[in-house]
Amino acid sequence: MSGEFYSGRQVAGLVTFLVVGAVLGVGAYQAGGRLSGAGSGAQVSAAAPSAPDGQALYAGNCAGCHGAKAEGGLGPGLAHTAAWGSAEFTRAVLDGQSPQGRELGTVMPRFRQTGLDGAPATDAQVAAIQAYVQTLK
Repeated sequence: MSGEFYSGRQVAGLVTFLVVGAVLGVGAYQAGGRLSGAGSGAQVSAAAPSAPDGQALYAGNCAGCHGAKAEGGLGPGLAHTAAWGSAEFTRAVLDGQSPQGRELGTVMPRFRQTGLDGAPATDAQVAAIQAYVQTLK
């Protein structure tokens, strides 16, 4: 009869194998759900979209002309925009109009037409850029 039973070491090895297999299986299942867009991760991001990153938007759309720290370059420095309200800043960024109604240079993109990051510009993106520029004083 003693030949019919497994040793304690064999039983422990089998249990370890089953536990590791279960952990790997659950992990692979969850990763597959995240990669396919299903599961709780997609629901959370759809319910609460993240705020635009003003620093990244500035770096990708503005810094080339206005300088990395808004100090100026091809375009003017942006220190004076700290006194602008959100409507004035938005009008300048989206339509190329100064608060006084003056047309900004032709080099200044009209982001209402060109968009930001390959998509139509949003008020939230412009507000994020303005907030970031104000930190550069």
